[in-house]
Amino acid sequence: MIKLIASDMDGTLLDSNKNINPEFNQILADLKYKNIIFAAVSGRDIVSLKNVFKDIDEDIILASNNGNLIVYKDEVLFENYIEKEKIAKIAQIVRKNSRRFTMYCGKDTMYSESIIPVIIGIKYKLKIKVVKDITKIDDKIIKVTTFGKEKVINKSLEAFKGLKDELMITPSGKACFDICRLGGDKKQAIEILQEKFDIKYDETMVFGDHMNDLEMMESAFYSYAMENAKEEVKDKARFVAKTNDENGVIEAIKEVALKKEATI
Repeated sequence: MIKLIASDMDGTLLDSNKNINPEFNQILADLKYKNIIFAAVSGRDIVSLKNVFKDIDEDIILASNNGNLIVYKDEVLFENYIEKEKIAKIAQIVRKNSRRFTMYCGKDTMYSESIIPVIIGIKYKLKIKVVKDITKIDDKIIKVTTFGKEKVINKSLEAFKGLKDELMITPSGKACFDICRLGGDKKQAIEILQEKFDIKYDETMVFGDHMNDLEMMESAFYSYAMENAKEEVKDKARFVAKTNDENGVIEAIKEVALKKEATI
């Protein structure tokens, strides 16, 4: 019996227009009736996740920043910050390669040493504070995100190779990558939830599409890659769901967890 379902957001639960299918509300009610926990496990920051689910049942667990900040009913279940000395190393590399395209995510606030993320963030309803020196702020950083064109991403990833044994560095979308504390991936988040709610590996269902979902595929027997997922994720997953634009997550939940007939 499935007791925990965890889904990535962009490219997975959300369609290409960043919307959740209206049927999700009923699915969530059905899961709640069966005492099945639902968790959104995303690279997004906590404010963005709360905005996505603002009109939906509050019983959803929000595991933001690749699972490094987990919140349930406004209670923090887990928080995992990058060490201060590592932030200094990251900032040094960022300033040489991608200062204008990098955001630093705190628990409640996002920061940048450039005005460009602030302007771009308006489109996505992100509130980003410009600071002169990220290492001097009175806050702790959970995740660092660099975005932009392929040339920017590739150049920055190359520059960070020397820190691959000190930090978790992973592509999180077509045009961005994330940096978190070493070991701070979505698999860790699933294992924390499994331990807290006494849920086993074979009682867990997960969905993902991109490289920051890769480790999570190892945390559940019912591991699903979306049809639109990266091939590496498909290779790691046990099952494949329909694409995010075909309501793949909900259809798989209906068929496997709720034993309902999938929509043709």
